[in-house]
Amino acid sequence: MSAPAATSSGMSPRTEFPTAGLLPRADTQASDFVRKYPTYDGRGTIVAILDTGIDPGAKGLQLTSDGKRKVLDFVDCTGSGDVALSAPIKCTDEAQLELKGLSGRVLKLNPQWHNPSGEWRVGAKRLYDIAPSQVKTGMQAERKDRFAKNAQLLADAASARLAEANQLKPSKPDTGATEARAELDAQVAVLASLADMYADQGPFLDCVVFHDGEQWRAAIDTAESGDLSEAAALGAYKLTGDVGQLSKRQLLYYTLNFYDDARTLSIVASVGSHSTHVAGIVAAHHPDEPQNNGVAPGAQLLSLMIGDHRVDSLETGVGLTRAANAIVEHRADLANMSFGEPSTTPNVGQWVQMVRNEVVARHRCIFVSSAGNEGPALSTTGAPGGTTDGIIGVGAFVGYEQIKADHAMYDTVKDTVYTWCSRGPAADGALGVDIYAPGSAIASYPAYTQQRLHLANGTSMSSPNLCGCLALLVSAWKQEFGGCNDAALKVSPYRIKNAIMATAKLFGDELGAGLVQTDAAWQYLRKYAERRYEDIEYAVRVVETGNSRGIYLRNAEDSACARHLQVFVTPMFPGDARAKLECDSDGRKGELQSQARFDYEQRVILVPSAPWVRVPEALYVSSEGRMFSAKVDATQLEPGRLHVASIQGFDSACVDRGPIFSVPITVTKPLPVDASACVRFNGLRFLPTEVVRRFVAVPVGATKAHITIRAGNAAAPASAPAVFYLHCLQLARQERFTKYQLKARVNIGHPSYVSGAGTAEQCYANSMDVIGGATLEVCVAPFWSQLDAHEIDVCVEFNGILPAGAAEHTPAVVVNGNCMVARTDFTAPVRPEYDIKPEASLDTLRKALRPSEAVISPVGSERDVHLATGAAIQKLVLEYKLETKSDNAALRLRMPAVDSQIYENWADDFALAVFDVNKRRVAAQISYTNKITLKKKGDYVIRVQIRHRSAKDLEALKDTPILVDYSLGTAVKLSTSFSFASTFTSTVAGTAPTPSFIARGSRVPLFFKTDVAASALPSDAAPGDIMYGSLALSKKTAKLGLEYIVPAKSIAPAADASGGSSEKAAPAEDANDSKALSEAVRKLRIEWIGKLKDEAERSKLVAEMVSDAKDRDDGEHAAVLAAQLDTIDVARKALPWSKEAKLGDTALASRVVEIADKIVGLSRTPALTAKLYENQTKDGSTDEDKKLKQQADSAKARLVAALTAKCRALGSLATQTLFANLSTAASDASGEFVDIEAEEESGSIEKLERAVAELARWTDKKAQADSIEYLVASLPLLVAKQHYGKALQPVLKWLASAPLQKSNAAERKTMTELRDLLLAKLQWSLWTGHFRELALVESPSVYEAL
Repeated sequence: MSAPAATSSGMSPRTEFPTAGLLPRADTQASDFVRKYPTYDGRGTIVAILDTGIDPGAKGLQLTSDGKRKVLDFVDCTGSGDVALSAPIKCTDEAQLELKGLSGRVLKLNPQWHNPSGEWRVGAKRLYDIAPSQVKTGMQAERKDRFAKNAQLLADAASARLAEANQLKPSKPDTGATEARAELDAQVAVLASLADMYADQGPFLDCVVFHDGEQWRAAIDTAESGDLSEAAALGAYKLTGDVGQLSKRQLLYYTLNFYDDARTLSIVASVGSHSTHVAGIVAAHHPDEPQNNGVAPGAQLLSLMIGDHRVDSLETGVGLTRAANAIVEHRADLANMSFGEPSTTPNVGQWVQMVRNEVVARHRCIFVSSAGNEGPALSTTGAPGGTTDGIIGVGAFVGYEQIKADHAMYDTVKDTVYTWCSRGPAADGALGVDIYAPGSAIASYPAYTQQRLHLANGTSMSSPNLCGCLALLVSAWKQEFGGCNDAALKVSPYRIKNAIMATAKLFGDELGAGLVQTDAAWQYLRKYAERRYEDIEYAVRVVETGNSRGIYLRNAEDSACARHLQVFVTPMFPGDARAKLECDSDGRKGELQSQARFDYEQRVILVPSAPWVRVPEALYVSSEGRMFSAKVDATQLEPGRLHVASIQGFDSACVDRGPIFSVPITVTKPLPVDASACVRFNGLRFLPTEVVRRFVAVPVGATKAHITIRAGNAAAPASAPAVFYLHCLQLARQERFTKYQLKARVNIGHPSYVSGAGTAEQCYANSMDVIGGATLEVCVAPFWSQLDAHEIDVCVEFNGILPAGAAEHTPAVVVNGNCMVARTDFTAPVRPEYDIKPEASLDTLRKALRPSEAVISPVGSERDVHLATGAAIQKLVLEYKLETKSDNAALRLRMPAVDSQIYENWADDFALAVFDVNKRRVAAQISYTNKITLKKKGDYVIRVQIRHRSAKDLEALKDTPILVDYSLGTAVKLSTSFSFASTFTSTVAGTAPTPSFIARGSRVPLFFKTDVAASALPSDAAPGDIMYGSLALSKKTAKLGLEYIVPAKSIAPAADASGGSSEKAAPAEDANDSKALSEAVRKLRIEWIGKLKDEAERSKLVAEMVSDAKDRDDGEHAAVLAAQLDTIDVARKALPWSKEAKLGDTALASRVVEIADKIVGLSRTPALTAKLYENQTKDGSTDEDKKLKQQADSAKARLVAALTAKCRALGSLATQTLFANLSTAASDASGEFVDIEAEEESGSIEKLERAVAELARWTDKKAQADSIEYLVASLPLLVAKQHYGKALQPVLKWLASAPLQKSNAAERKTMTELRDLLLAKLQWSLWTGHFRELALVESPSVYEAL
């Protein structure tokens, strides 16, 4: 072999890549372990991956090292891939094997499918609802580009026709040519406007399901062709191993499951790439590239998708609960969960309890989870990994292997924790991070990403690395000690956790957690395999601190004096899934469990790890546990620093085994802050990987902390630029740690400061809200990969203004709008505060809605059974009616009893969806609620589902209101003043100006003027509603919350029609009762014209009234005719040629024209009078004027209604020939039309044109655009003249502006039909098809399940 060529520097390149670090295994002893024990490579173990779903097409995840199928099953636990199936149906023609799919396509079935029953079920799914975001984005771009090209061809053709018509302008005026050019011009404009209406809803996939005599199978029309004649029908993956492709172009693979006797088809497609990468770290097997293998290539996997497609892959309560059930069903040995969220309270919640008690303790599944990536400050571990008993929390380690292969560094640093890794302790003092594993890997990736392998960092990578190491240990245990098929003989999670923590390699973690050592842990397991109590874990509870799991002295008062604490230690025995009630035939298993507890005793030696901790020397522990006293004296510890200790309990008979339990002790004794309200940390020197923490007692009353970092230039030439993490954090009880934190990346040694900068100083400043009295951690850390030393100064200053009498938490100021003026006194408890400039603004309106429906029922699916009880989970479905008054309404929906919680939630799940009036889901939120925007004004339905195992508990929530927070487009300002008088006037001497400062400890009143102008308030703000905003008093203090109670509405004097007083005039003394009676009878008879069912009786009544009216005035005559017309023209908002309009009958249409003409003749003159009154001022009108105006307005209304009816009737007559020859495509696009004989009628279009012109003269411009009656009366003229482009313009405009309301559903249907008809007549099949596809998604028949 020839030597490698030398480079210009004289150095020869290495011939081998450092592949050992691609997926690090050496630092954990995993690679040595597998070399030492080749068959202990994970084979015989099942690892559940709770994540985004493994991609079935990923490399390395097909087979195990011993040839078994790598993934046992793919399960969508969220239900986001569910397809609701129809009741069984049969082919209309068995010989043809055809069905009509939900898309409307005819589905040609494969004759090779074996279906003994001949029964089929159909369903449909939108591909975008189950495609990962990367696939969806790619498909959208391709589809939009393809559609745009076709749309441009249409537009170019129209433009060419217009250009040709313009070149052929006749020398003499030609009305026909002018109209033709106008039509072509309209078509060009319409095509341009249609381009803005493009909305890609994605492929709509028909699904066909049948039973082949042995199992359920399904075929999906991924090509959208309807042709399934050669398609394969896939079975459930766990039975068949069948895998299909949803998109060949995108390499998107899927598998299937069937539930509830095939009432539900589950299409399982990965929601993201995360799970595949995690699975590759655990157990990838690359036969031809073993360097890319996962830690345990012999292990089998169970893909449990807990990330929901509907909420951007966020985990859901439903997904978590179903995943727990699946772990037990498949008897998984281990579970990895590289998911998590900050939690308000550690170690609580229904799911946390179920995993701890059922999955881990009873069914002996070893549960591993990532600690989180929210560091480097303390107490930043997420749930469940860093907060939950029974779950092993894993931090992220970086070592030499990773530095060389993964991170491309020219030099190395010592083994360390990744800077961003979350740190313990948990908020209740538990360790938080139990153990560390490598936090980076280059591992398998989904096929749809078009990457075989991918580099990723995070505790999401360290958790599966540890899980793979544990799979090696479990594999070894099974092969040496048995228990492969017996749940009771499975190695207990407690034994495994004891072994890895006892043998972990310490590398500098501040709280004492170490790096997993696989071979050392195996030797430990072997050595103590026969020890009696090795399968027991001990629960530690500190009584005085709310049964916390450790001792955590964080705030100043915690360490102000010696603490005397009672610690209760309880042995936790692993369960036996086979143990049943005593009366069962195999109750012997329960007896054995009871006997084990009876026999248990442990004689414990207690040892504190620090001299400032004192405990008794010995402790006898029985199965019920034991309490002991501990004294923790932190009074002499250095303030401002972190101090860590522990109380360890040893088995007196086996001390060498290591501690059997440990009580972690963490003290963050804060530095006090003097009257300057400022603390400085100067000359902080940082070596690579070093983290500096300082703890400060935030002064009571402080609301804002200002943190400044300064770095000099002295060391810049010698040191490389560095990235520092600044992480400042406070903890508040039952709040997430993210509530009060500042997290920023700061660049130190920027190149501009390196060359010629002299003594220049870098400065970085930021601020955060704080709560007084709670310790603030100021954590500064160079990014782990920085190589040089740096020195910086840190300064922390506090400010605060609070309402007088308020403490710790920043309160809201409440202002009652009914009080005209409201007063609140403020104080500056920390330091004098300057530049006081109050600004009060309100930007949110909150309204509360009560449910219109509330139903409790079992969920009703085989997947939804509670693991502990075996009973069906219950669901409460609440329905709320919501109306928005404007387009693009921005709002947030809140239900504080259950929302914004996952792991700590007392309920199984909370889900919310918003549906428009067409039952289309426009927003979905699960667990967390965020702002949503409802694009169209209209009526909406909010459906909320809360799941819980107890129907009784749900009963209390049946009338729970939902809070709707509307974001205001323009904030409402409240006027403020420091003087009561100046709130109202500036003319009174002595009104106080705004003070420039507030002295420390003094009280200053602030007055709010609360009578906000009605025009400034939101139009839908009702008295008693709450508006929210903020009150800023100075730039250096935190904004305070501001709440404003909407006042009672003003009562304006009512005015009559003329604008005068509404006081009723006294009845005239000579009032003619008989005349009034006669008038009332006349009106009643007119009403009955429309009410009579018998046509003969109606005609008789009309004839009598017409005869009587002729002897009176024209108005009364016209009113009778108008009532008669109403009985003939019954559907004035329907298209004239539709069956609903009933105008296809030529005689009936002619009769409408005849009556309308009579009404017009009788009403035209008085209607002209109404036009004169339109510009007349109301003031000074006499009673006679009012009467005349009222009569004129009535005449005008009758005239417009008559002309409208006439235009509709003439429109029907003018378009008869057109619709007699209507193409099939047009009929399909625009609905069902009257089939009438073509009949020529001379001048029908001219008559219609004259009628429409007269109607336009009597209709204002706004009504011409908005009135459905006007549009359906006038547009038939354009249709009859075949000016389809001109007709489309107002139709599209109306549809774009029409709100989505129940009240206009018929109108929207009419205009949609007309749009589709016109597009079909123009032969723009591209757009008719587009809108047909949209309709499939936009108008579902039922609400989508939550």
